[in-house]
Amino acid sequence: MPNNSDYELSIYSRDSRTRRRYSRPSSGGEPPPPVSDLFSLPLELHYLIIGHLDLESLLQLRRTSRLYYYAITPDLLRQLFVRNGRASLSLAACCYECLCCPGLDRLVIDATLEPSSWRSVCFRCWSNRITVDYHINPWPIIQIANGDDGYICHFCNWPVVNNGRDDGVDRLHASCRSRRRLVLLLWFVMAFLQFGIGVLCAVLAWTRYREQDKILIPSSIDFVLAMISVAVFIFRICTNNEKKYSRLLFTELVLTVLRIPPVAYSARSTVVIRNNAGLIPEVGFGVFLINL
Repeated sequence: MPNNSDYELSIYSRDSRTRRRYSRPSSGGEPPPPVSDLFSLPLELHYLIIGHLDLESLLQLRRTSRLYYYAITPDLLRQLFVRNGRASLSLAACCYECLCCPGLDRLVIDATLEPSSWRSVCFRCWSNRITVDYHINPWPIIQIANGDDGYICHFCNWPVVNNGRDDGVDRLHASCRSRRRLVLLLWFVMAFLQFGIGVLCAVLAWTRYREQDKILIPSSIDFVLAMISVAVFIFRICTNNEKKYSRLLFTELVLTVLRIPPVAYSARSTVVIRNNAGLIPEVGFGVFLINL
C-alpha cells in the first residue's frame, strides 16, 4: 500500500470540489447539523485513512456514504494501485468505469488502452459503449479478463465467450439465439401477410376493377413500390457493409412512405364506388382497407 508524503500531497490538492461540497459553512449564524465524529474530520485525514486500505475495503467504504462515493474515484484507485505502469491483480478484477468487481470472467479487456494500464471493464459498461464501428466486422473478437476470447453478441451487445472455438455456435448467447429466432419468425410472418395482401390488392385491381382508373393506377403503383422494397430488403440482409446496410434501410423507409398515398387513395376510391354504385363486394372492400 502506498504510504508516502508525495502521494498524500497529490491527493490533497486534486479534490478541492469534494472538499468544498462537504465543508460548506452554515448560513445565518445557525449551528451546523450534527454529524458523526468520522465525518467531522478534515478531508485530508479521510484521504490518509483511505491510503491504508486495500481495494476491497475501499470499494465497501465507497458504498457507505456520499462523501466516500465522490472521494473514491477511478483516478484515485489508479494512484493507489498502479505502480510502475502496472495495475495490481486486485485492480485488474475491477471495472475502471463503475468500480464493480463481477469476476475476471465477467470483465472485458479494453484494447484501446495501454497494455500495462488498468484496462478491465465490466460487461454492462462495455455494452453501453458499443458503437457502429464494432459491427462493421460481423463478429469482432474481444478478450476476456480471464484470458479467454469471445465475441459481441449481436442481439444484446454483451460479450459471449467462445471457449476457443470458431464454429459460429457460441457467437450468440443461447437465450439470445432463441429470442432472435422468435423475432425473425414473427417478422417473416408479418412481412408475408403484408406482401400477400399487397399482391391480392393488385390482382383485384387488375381483374375486378380494371375499369376503375382511380383504383387500378394507385394499386399498380403500390405493387411496383412493393416489389422494389422486396429487392432492397434482399440486398440489405445480404450485405455486411454497415454504410450500405444503413443506406438500404433508409431506402426502405422512403419506399414505405411513398406507398402511403396510392394505398390511401385506392382505399378511398373503393369507399366512394361502394357507396354510390354498390359494385364492390365486401371482401374486396375489406382487403383494400387492410392493405391501408
